[in-house]
Amino acid sequence: MFSKKIVVVIGLILLAVVAFWQFNGSDDPVMPEYDEAELASMAFRQQILHASDLVAGMATAVKNDDQAAIEQWQQKAVEVAKAAELTDSDITFISSEKGREYLVFHAKRALFNEAFEQHYYQLKGIDALKTKYPEARDLFAEADRLIAARDAIIMDIARELSDTETPGEADTKQAKAMWQERFRQSADASVSEVE
Repeated sequence: MFSKKIVVVIGLILLAVVAFWQFNGSDDPVMPEYDEAELASMAFRQQILHASDLVAGMATAVKNDDQAAIEQWQQKAVEVAKAAELTDSDITFISSEKGREYLVFHAKRALFNEAFEQHYYQLKGIDALKTKYPEARDLFAEADRLIAARDAIIMDIARELSDTETPGEADTKQAKAMWQERFRQSADASVSEVE
């Protein structure tokens, strides 16, 4: 009963806010206005900060806990930003401590993805990765879903191999080996297609 009252009160508040906007003559919420140059600069800034070579370099530096390399990669990003003639505010951001934190944050997400891929193929869980890379928190649900789907496929294979309804340890072990071999074949086929 109490929760229904809260829902009704929240609904009334939202209705009052909408009515205020309608009668106040404001059709749209106030949005900051950017000129085309600022929008282009923001887009280029994102392209620079998410460039694959920059993210990979930062990831290696973070993985090795190499502060000098982190600073070097950040400086390379600043140089590219200057060459691209980004706005002073974008260059200031990229060269700032916040910019470095942003780069390190995304490097750690890349490291999570890399480690997840290895754990996935090696049939390992990812609880340790979740602890090591909390920056990738928004990726955990999808990663867990992929692990569960992988494990379900392995159990399906084990059931097919088993003479009984419940597969034994030997069936599960063989199913894991078959799954890994199939994955290796798929990876090898993908590599040969690229070449």
